This record gives sequence, structure tokens and C-alpha cells, in this order.
Amino acid sequence: METTLIKVIDFCQSRKVETTFLQTMEEYGLIHIVIQQEEQYIDEDELKKLERFSNLYYDLEVNPQGIQVANHLLDKVEQLQNEILLLKNKLKALDY
Repeated sequence: METTLIKVIDFCQSRKVETTFLQTMEEYGLIHIVIQQEEQYIDEDELKKLERFSNLYYDLEVNPQGIQVANHLLDKVEQLQNEILLLKNKLKALDY
């Protein structure tokens, strides 16, 4: 499976965010920046998370630590929702 990489500078210019913001998100372990031939890239799969992080940071003025906590909680909610769906499917299978 091939991944699409997006230049950090292109993302930052199009979303009007600072490159230091992305570097901070990487320092907190929230995203991964890929370096190829001295250029920084982000994986296309990280765009949704980056949009959420930039909204929290720029629009709601949440600091990086708060973004880290919010991300952990959102991941946990998603995990629990998947678990609920799995359990519902098992219950349906038992009804038949």
C-alpha cells in the first residue's frame, strides 16, 4: 500500500499554520514528520488529526499539553465505540 506524503511547508501555507506548530505536535508524539532529501513531509493519513489539532490550537487556544490530553481521550472514545459495536454484533448473532 502506497502512502502519499505532503510537504510540511505546503500544508502550513495552505492552512495558514506555522511550521513550528507541526514540529511541536511531533515533539508531543501526536504526528510523525518524515524527512526525505532534507525536506519535511507528513503522511496524508495524518491530515484529519492535524486539522483537529490546528483548530484546537489556533481557534480554541488549547496548549500542546491540552491537545495531547484531548487526543488521548478522543482515541479512547473511538476505541470504546468500536468495542460497543463489536459487542452489539455479538448480541445480534446470539439472538438468531
